Amino acid sequence: MGDEEKQNPFTVIVCGGGNAAQVATAMYAARYNTIAVSLFADEAARWKEALGDADYELTLDTGKVIKSKPDDITNDPSVAAKADAIVLAVPSFAHGQYFEAFEPYIKPDTVVACMPARSGGDLLLASKLGPKADDVTFVGFETLPWACRFTDWGKKATILGTKGSILAAVTPPAKTPKAFSTLQGLLGVFPNCTYSPNNLGVSLRNPGAVIHPGVMYGRWCPEKWDGNPVDE
Repeated sequence: MGDEEKQNPFTVIVCGGGNAAQVATAMYAARYNTIAVSLFADEAARWKEALGDADYELTLDTGKVIKSKPDDITNDPSVAAKADAIVLAVPSFAHGQYFEAFEPYIKPDTVVACMPARSGGDLLLASKLGPKADDVTFVGFETLPWACRFTDWGKKATILGTKGSILAAVTPPAKTPKAFSTLQGLLGVFPNCTYSPNNLGVSLRNPGAVIHPGVMYGRWCPEKWDGNPVDE
């Protein structure tokens, strides 16, 4: 086996325990060393217990089913020392908690991606990592790659639809080729990672800030809700 055909181990950390985090973990674990990290309460322990020794079952929007198992599910931030890429699939208010927890352990050249990044993620990363931020690559995605739901929490999930493309910006811009190739390798053919000039644009023009309030109003406006408490 020549040098150009050597084994290329790769470790990715997925942060979170919600729909997107579980889907990403199952998808990546089919090919790469994958560690799920949740810093929310006892979520990591509950997920690990729910999955047990079984494989996670992910049904794609193509109808194909992937069965895989993450290498670990933990709340220990020191695993960041193993990571070539860290993908945060958590709400933006939680990004800072993960950045701060990973700071003592994160290694140079790690690709850190937020799906989505709508609130100055690059600035927050720089604030929490300090000088180490200069040695990592930040990628801000405008949205999630999929519409997805877990069907059996901690055990099974379904991708309802995959976007054709998603905008992403890289800080520093010079690291765009490596960052895009890394994340496209994780995502597969779709969605296509489409270049966006900077993370400021990803934060300020993000459609989620426009669409989501309208969706909430449509659900809870006076024409739809009588103001009385609901069961759930």
